[in-house]
Amino acid sequence: MADFVKTHPLGDLVELSQSSGSDSDVTLTIRHGFSTAQVFARRGKESAAADKLKLSTEAGQATDSRNATYLPLSPGQWLAISKKSETAFAGQLSKKLKGLGYASDQSDSRVCFRISGPKARDVMSRGCRLDLHQSVAGKGFCAQTTMAQVGVIIHQSQGDPVYDIYVYSGFARSFWHWLSHTAAQFGYDVNTEAL
Repeated sequence: MADFVKTHPLGDLVELSQSSGSDSDVTLTIRHGFSTAQVFARRGKESAAADKLKLSTEAGQATDSRNATYLPLSPGQWLAISKKSETAFAGQLSKKLKGLGYASDQSDSRVCFRISGPKARDVMSRGCRLDLHQSVAGKGFCAQTTMAQVGVIIHQSQGDPVYDIYVYSGFARSFWHWLSHTAAQFGYDVNTEAL
């Protein structure tokens, strides 16, 4: 029987990634050490499920809890991101939601790119059609959109601003090439400690 080795879609990123070599106003990071699950409320139980998980029902606003961050995807659906890697994360959420909904493990389906630094918003504006001005989109803002012709989930995880971009694994390499090329206009560093 064949032995399977779990690899990251960008496992060779250390070889691919070189800082732009100029003054850096942007830091690019690939986040690791978390699990994701998609949470689904049963029809008619959306409010009860949100209450059970103590989630905000405000559109486009993430909810931070002690153990996870919840990004609203549509009414009654959230992407849950754990604060640490947990194999039982989706199962724990399903157990908590018993009768109100369920969770499906999505940990291998997405790659998270973090964009930070004084020019992070400028990099985002090169590929995102949403208004990300600080008067409109502050800490906790999240939305689904396209960037570089790839469907993404954007989450402004900190107010500096710091953006976490969730991309389906199959598009991660293409998105990385666009991101590093775009960030090169401003000078960027790659945070290899997180790789």
